[in-house]
Amino acid sequence: MSRNYGANTRSLAQVRTDADGLPKGFSWRGRKYVVLAILFTWLEAAPWWRTTRQWQVWRVEADQVTQKDSGTSAGVYDIATSDQRWFVRRLMD
Repeated sequence: MSRNYGANTRSLAQVRTDADGLPKGFSWRGRKYVVLAILFTWLEAAPWWRTTRQWQVWRVEADQVTQKDSGTSAGVYDIATSDQRWFVRRLMD
């Protein structure tokens, strides 16, 4: 099952990248996550009649950063960037 968040203010994220531009972690909805693995990446283009925007999408396995073990497990997230802004687009349960 997955939840789609699209690209709106509620899905806006702050992403930390390494020197090569690969995502290493992100903050979203007041929580911090560390990227455990990059599963794959792809480019998405919106239909030409809507916009010329392209998205670089990363499917990552990430875990929430907590002060102590809260029993949460890692999840799979689609994070995407366009125009130097990052969004959480999808969360797979």
